[in-house]
Amino acid sequence: MFWRFKPLILVLVIIGTGVGYWRYHEKPTTYRATSQLMFKSDTPISLDSNTGIVRGGIPSGKLMQSLITSDAIVGRVASNPEVKSIPSLESSTEKQIAAMVRSGIHFQTLTDQSDSRDRMIAALNFDGRDPQLCVATVNAVSQAISQHFERERQSTINEVGELVRNAMDKLIREQKDLESEYLTFRDNADLEWNVEGQAINPYRERQFQLQSYRTELEHKKRELNSDLRLAINTRKLHRDPVLVAQIIGHLGSVVDEFEPLRQIVGPGNTAPDDLTLKKLEVERALIPLQIKRDQLELAYGASHPEVKSIAMQIESSQNKLNELNQQMSERIAELRAQSQRVDYDKAAREARDERARMAVDAYIRGLEAQLTVLAQDMSDIDLQIEKQKDEADKLKIVEERDASFNRQIETMRGLETQLEQQLAALNLADVKGGILVEPLLDTGQAYETGPDLKKDLVLFGMLGLGLSGLLAMIFESTAKMFRSAEEIQRELRLPVLTHIPLDEGRIQQGKGLVDSEIAKLDPKLSVVHRPYSPAAEAVRGVRTAMLFDRRQYNSKVFQITSPLPGDGKSTLAANVGCSVAQSGKRTLLIDLDLRSPRLSLRFNLEAKTGLTNVLNGELGPAEAVHQSPIENLDILPCGPLPANPAEALTLAELAEVFQWARDNYDFVIVDTPPLLMVSDPAVVTTYVDAAMLVMRIRRRCKPNAKEAISMLRAAGARVMGVVVNEIDDVSGGASYKSSASGSYQSIGYGYGDKYRRRYQQEAKTQDTYVVKGRHASDPGAMPGAPTGPVGEPGAYEREITDSEITDSFAPTVVPERRRTNVRS
Repeated sequence: MFWRFKPLILVLVIIGTGVGYWRYHEKPTTYRATSQLMFKSDTPISLDSNTGIVRGGIPSGKLMQSLITSDAIVGRVASNPEVKSIPSLESSTEKQIAAMVRSGIHFQTLTDQSDSRDRMIAALNFDGRDPQLCVATVNAVSQAISQHFERERQSTINEVGELVRNAMDKLIREQKDLESEYLTFRDNADLEWNVEGQAINPYRERQFQLQSYRTELEHKKRELNSDLRLAINTRKLHRDPVLVAQIIGHLGSVVDEFEPLRQIVGPGNTAPDDLTLKKLEVERALIPLQIKRDQLELAYGASHPEVKSIAMQIESSQNKLNELNQQMSERIAELRAQSQRVDYDKAAREARDERARMAVDAYIRGLEAQLTVLAQDMSDIDLQIEKQKDEADKLKIVEERDASFNRQIETMRGLETQLEQQLAALNLADVKGGILVEPLLDTGQAYETGPDLKKDLVLFGMLGLGLSGLLAMIFESTAKMFRSAEEIQRELRLPVLTHIPLDEGRIQQGKGLVDSEIAKLDPKLSVVHRPYSPAAEAVRGVRTAMLFDRRQYNSKVFQITSPLPGDGKSTLAANVGCSVAQSGKRTLLIDLDLRSPRLSLRFNLEAKTGLTNVLNGELGPAEAVHQSPIENLDILPCGPLPANPAEALTLAELAEVFQWARDNYDFVIVDTPPLLMVSDPAVVTTYVDAAMLVMRIRRRCKPNAKEAISMLRAAGARVMGVVVNEIDDVSGGASYKSSASGSYQSIGYGYGDKYRRRYQQEAKTQDTYVVKGRHASDPGAMPGAPTGPVGEPGAYEREITDSEITDSFAPTVVPERRRTNVRS
């Protein structure tokens, strides 16, 4: 876009630099005085633990800039005697001097806070037209800054110190009152305090003790319930009371407390148990040895000495166990014999059974009684716990108040500590001096700073460039051109079949392979002369689209037209015809541009016979067809240039020509005039199966293309797509001529005269031939058609007026050229 509007951009940039040069000469001379200051802080940097703010150090550069232009500094400078004594300020008031200082003073930090928080170096500049004023102002500002910090430090220390002291006095009084109130509260409260000063609720302590005791009773109750269930279940399962007593004696947890049952059970027969325990002990002792033996045997094998030693230990232990088992067996036999001898005394056995039964019953009744007593004790304890809990809850308010007193006392102690720290910091700042200002560089003499020619030229040049870019975008948006294939598809709702690049190549002469007749053809036939060029490949893309269209819609007759002259429709029709014929399809090219036919010139054909002769019945279609040097390609040229082209296209004989072409050819390609120039293409759309629109990217091509597509659709044509012609790959745009750059309405009737005369000069013909059809003398001929055979007087014995010729073109076309006298 900028490259297309480079003259506009160049002109505005030159104008901008010219304005900058003029502005440079109009500006007055300016001077600058400068000085460097170092700000030092003797206040130690500290972190406030409560707020997290770092205190002390040097303020930031932005704060210092705001301070320089404040009334505190500028007011001191305006009242400075040295500044007021400058001759150029003798008649100025302090308010005017202050405004002058505020507009010309500049403060710039040379160091960052990351370098140091307690030191900062800054540059102080003043710009003006009087060098003496610049130096005096810089000196006065430096003095004002030093005085400001000194007075501010003293005032701040005094004010803050007084505030801190007052706050401490007030805080100490409040703390004493609070502690006195707390002591009174403790004397009257029902709470108790331990040695650490923590409040204790006596009722809650008693509640915790009772809950602990109740837990012990609950545990005791579970044990008694377990023993009771054991005794009852055992008595149900066994009939022998002695056995029941022995089982209860061995398994019960409270048997030792019940003497009758313990006497019945006695020491018991623990020999089997002893035997089992001994066996388990021996086996437990053998387990580590067995594991160690297995590990060693896995590592070293069964014949290893250590493995054998462990195996002997295991065997010896097992022998000891066997001996113990034998002894135990003998002992058990003796005990059984004694038991049998006792059983022989029946009276003694019955007495023993009775004692055992009574002991078991007494044991069960004792357990039940203990459970009843435990239940009563637990109920009493629950009542005591609830009572202690209520009493403890009544003291909650007292406990919360005690906690509140403690929090307030701790807060006051913290505030007191904080105020003491601030007071110490203030005393330290008072001793060390706070922020000090020290000049590092004397002001010296003021130096000239302006005007700057380079700065003015660049500034106004950039303004000119920006303005030109804005105008270029405005012109670009109003150019009404297509910028991309996507835009064409979106605006026209049609696919872009191909982009044909700009083809400026010459005929590629092969080594005796090019026929002499083919070499005479127009160089614009790129598929013939330059078959490997990008233009030829693009034409093959159109051929592929036609083949797909035929497969989908069974199309044979294709119309190629364009919105305006010069879009390359005839060249595209000739190239597409050659490309289709090269694919082996019998192809016919029909030149229906009866106003400016071009196909005969493209293929170097004689224009004496053609379509107009067929329409007049002088020849048959087969006789009017010309064979081209390209195999499978025939051409039906226009023939004699007709004086009434619009009427010729409305004859019924044209439909017969198209029917003959459909019957004898695989593809029929029709070249028609531009849509926006004449109405001929809209008439032809009734005979074709599909249409293609050829266009070049030029100014106003968008509205022209839209109107052309609307005309085709209004006529009922099915448009395959759009072919963009002559795309320049170097510049990215499309070349166009001034004669076609404006609105097509301005061309008017010129297409009929201008292009007709051009064809007459190239083909050496005249437009004296009248097409009236071979059925002109029939009663059913078209209304208004002339009567009489060709050549007889009176057939067209009148002058064709401008209005009649105009009616044969598009309604928007108006006559511009001379009248044409046409006779039969």
